[in-house]
Amino acid sequence: MELAEISAFVENCIYDAPAPCSGGCPFGVDIRSLLRKAARGRLSAAYRELRTATVFPAVAAALCDAPCMKSCQRSLLGDEPLDMERIEEAIVRLGGGQEPDIFRIPEKTERVAVIGAGPAGLSAALSMAQKKYPVTVFEKESGLGGRLREHPKFDVFREDILFQLSKEKIDFRFGCEVTDLDALEDYAVIYVATGSGGNDFRLRAGWDEELYTTARERTFMGGGVCGIPTLQAIAAGPELSRLMESMIQTGRASGGAAKPRCTAHNLLPKNAQKAEHVMPADGEGYTKAELKREAARCFQCSCDKCMGECAVLGNYPKPPKQMAMEILADSGPHFLASRTMTRQVYSCNLCPECTDTCPERVNMGELFQLSRTARADAGIEPEAFHDFWLRELDFVSREGFFASAPEGKATCEYVFFPGCRLTGSLPEQTLAAQKLLTERFGAGTLLACCGASAWWAGEKALWEENSARLRAAWEQLGRPRLVLACASCGEMLTRLVPELETVPLYELLAGEENLPVSSLFRSAAIFDPCSARGDGMRAGVRALLRRSGTELEELQEQGRCCGWGGHMRTANPELYDKIAEERAQESEKPYYVYCANCREVFLEKGKDCRHVLEALFGECGQVFDISAKHQNHLRVKGVLTMDMQGRKFVPERHDWDEIELEIGDTVRREMECQLISDEDVKKCIHASFGGERFADLQGHFLSCLHERVMSYWVEYSQDGETYTVHSAYCHRMKFGGEVER
Repeated sequence: MELAEISAFVENCIYDAPAPCSGGCPFGVDIRSLLRKAARGRLSAAYRELRTATVFPAVAAALCDAPCMKSCQRSLLGDEPLDMERIEEAIVRLGGGQEPDIFRIPEKTERVAVIGAGPAGLSAALSMAQKKYPVTVFEKESGLGGRLREHPKFDVFREDILFQLSKEKIDFRFGCEVTDLDALEDYAVIYVATGSGGNDFRLRAGWDEELYTTARERTFMGGGVCGIPTLQAIAAGPELSRLMESMIQTGRASGGAAKPRCTAHNLLPKNAQKAEHVMPADGEGYTKAELKREAARCFQCSCDKCMGECAVLGNYPKPPKQMAMEILADSGPHFLASRTMTRQVYSCNLCPECTDTCPERVNMGELFQLSRTARADAGIEPEAFHDFWLRELDFVSREGFFASAPEGKATCEYVFFPGCRLTGSLPEQTLAAQKLLTERFGAGTLLACCGASAWWAGEKALWEENSARLRAAWEQLGRPRLVLACASCGEMLTRLVPELETVPLYELLAGEENLPVSSLFRSAAIFDPCSARGDGMRAGVRALLRRSGTELEELQEQGRCCGWGGHMRTANPELYDKIAEERAQESEKPYYVYCANCREVFLEKGKDCRHVLEALFGECGQVFDISAKHQNHLRVKGVLTMDMQGRKFVPERHDWDEIELEIGDTVRREMECQLISDEDVKKCIHASFGGERFADLQGHFLSCLHERVMSYWVEYSQDGETYTVHSAYCHRMKFGGEVER
C-alpha cells in the first residue's frame, strides 16, 4: 500500500474543511471559531482572530457585504442567517483597540519592493514586514489608501491601516512613481499593485492568477491592476507573502494544495432547532449581550456525518484522513507496524452507509477492503476472523456445489442462484422457489457462493478461484440470466464476475399474477438489507407483500446493515450485538426481510420476522444450527440432483460421521455463539480416540483438535454409543511441539 493509493480514498473528505460560511468568505475567516469566541464573550480573542484573517479589520467590516450569510445553514431551517455584518462590526467596536501582534523572529536581509500603497500593496507590505523583510512601498500619490480614499469612511480606514502598520518598519516613499522596473534590481522581489488603470509594465499578458507571478523574474502582480476586487486584493496579502518568501528562498513560487471546501453541503446537525434572529435594541449595533446571543445561534457546522451515521466509524471516532494514515502505517509487514487499526478495519461490514452519508461520497469501506487485501497479500491478516466463513465458502463451493439445467436440457435461459445461506436456512422454501422457476421459466439451478466471504477476508486468490468456478458453470449452462434471491450476491457478482446478467427473484415472482401471498402479520415493517440500496429487489418485494394485504411500514432509515456482513461478528462481537439490537428496535412491528442472514440475526435477537419466501411458500418456524444448515443444503442438493439429473446424490462420508452427540440447549447456544459445528465437535472427539485426551475422576474427557488457525476443545462423557458434550470452545492458540529454550 502506497501513500498516494491511500490518500486517494480520503482526499475529498471535508471533516476539517472550512464551514460553508467560511467557504464563501473572501478572507477565509474561520467563522466557527470567531462565533464560538463571541458567544462566550471573549471579544478580544474574537477581534484578534478577525484581524489575523482580514489584515485591516475595520476596512473589512465596513466593505464586506457578508457573502457568508448566503451559506448559513440556519437558512435551511427557514431561519434568518447569522447577522455577520452586525456581528463583525460589534467585534471590531467592542473588542478592538488591541496593539498589533509583534513577531519575535530574526531580521531578514532580502529587500522587498511594493509598487502602490492601495489596499493590495498595503496588505502585502504588512504581511512581508511581519516576517521581518525590509519593505519599501513606492506610491506616486501623496498618501496611502489608493481606491479606499474615495470611500466616505476613509478616515476610519486610514486610522485602522496606520494602527495595524504601527509596529512594523516599512519605508513609504510617497510622490515617487516607478516607471521602469529595472530601477528596482536591488530588490529580491517586486510586487506590482498599481491599482485599477495603473501601470502594468506590460506584464499583464504573462500573469499567473494563482501564483500572482509574471513573465518577469521575481516580479509579482495583483490587486486592481489585475481586476481583483478590493476585499480579495486585501485577502491576498498573506498568501502573497508566502509566495514571495518561497521565491526568495527557493527561486520559485510554489502554491499549496487547495483545501477541500464545503460551500454547498447540508451540514445541519441532527435535531437542529430553530432560533430567532437577535435584533439590536437601538436598531444599530449589538451590545455585548446581544452579540453573544446572536453568535450562539451558530450551529458550529462541521462534517462528521459518517461518524454520526455509521456505527463502525462512530465506535472509532477518528477523522477519515487520520484513519487512512493509521491504516497505511498499520498494514505493512515491518516490525514497527503497531496493528492498532486491525480490529477497526475488520469491524466494517462493508455496507455503503458511510458513502451514502458523506456529501463527498468518501468510501471508507473500500479503504478498509484495500487494507484487508494488503494484509492478506503480506501474510499478516488475522486469519481467525475469517476462518469459519472461509470454511463455509469451501463447503458450499465444493461438496455443496451443484449446477444443472432442467431435466433433459443442456442449457437454459434462467438459472436460480439462491446463494450460500438460503438453502441452509430455508430449504423447503428454496426448493419451492426452484420448482416454480423451473415450471414457469425453464430455470436451471446453480448452488454456489458468490465469493463474499473471500472478498471480505481480502483473500484475492480465493475469490478469483471462486469467480472462475462460477464463470465456468455459467458458460456450460449457456450463459443464462442468474435469478438472485440475495442482494449481497448481486453486489458481489457485479463486482467479481461483471459479465453475468442477473435478475431479482422477487421481480420475476411479482410478475406472476396468480401466485398467492399469505399474510403472516396484520402489520409489519419491511427491513431492506444494506446491499439492496437502490436495488431492483426492493420493488419486487414490496409488490409481492402488498398482495398479502399486510399493512406495510417503511422504516425511517432504510438499508442499514443488520451487523452480519463483513465478518463483523467474529472481528468485533460486541459491536455486532449492538448493531443487531439497534436494527431490531427500529420499529415495534415485526419485520419482513428478504435476506436469509437478516432473518437469522433478528430471530436470534428475539425480533419477530419472516422472510418474504415464507409468505409465498410456507413458514419455516425455526433457526437451524450450523450443522443442520449443512445437512439442509446437502438435502436440497440431493432433491435437485434427482429432479434435474435423475440420479441420486451421495454425500461424502467421514470417519467421525457415526459419532452420536447429545448436546443440551445451553451448550448448543455456546457452540453457536462461537461458530462451532457438530462436525467440529465430532472431529475433536474422534481425534482423541488414539488416547491423546485428558480425563477426570467424574469420567469426563477433554480432547483438543487444531484445525488450520483454530484450536477446538471438547469436554465430553460417553454412555454406550452416545457422547454427551458438556462444553465446547475454541481459540487461536496452538499447543504442542517442543519449546525452544
